[in-house]
Amino acid sequence: MKIFITLLLLITFCNAAKIDKFASEVGYFRDYYSALKIAKEQNKPVMLVVVGDYCPWCKKFERKALKSPLIRKRVKQYFIPVVIDNKRDIGKYPKEFHTKLLPTVYFINQNTGEKILRVLGYSRKTTFSNTMDEVIKTYKKKKL
Repeated sequence: MKIFITLLLLITFCNAAKIDKFASEVGYFRDYYSALKIAKEQNKPVMLVVVGDYCPWCKKFERKALKSPLIRKRVKQYFIPVVIDNKRDIGKYPKEFHTKLLPTVYFINQNTGEKILRVLGYSRKTTFSNTMDEVIKTYKKKKL
């Protein structure tokens, strides 16, 4: 039993490190409330990416879309990004953004906390870029 618990803990810590590594590589926050504070200061919406280290579609989304130069440039220009583990980070971000459907990306108004748009599942980089255009347009309309 001790061996099983030790292995389970080891796997958990290894998986947690993968999300932290991804966040560090692409410059995403790991803490929702820190990201929200910066978003308010910079007057940019929050892009909340909810993933799970056990999720193959999440890994593909990170690798193929979020790490692409096109998406990285646009995210940096228009959003404050944060990546959350749907299991490990429970209680560290608002309940209305908890989900079992992965990956899920929420675009959130930094001032009101309201969802601008929710994107479910894997998206190719061009599709995700077009989605970001839609979010930017919607966000700017609501600001006027």
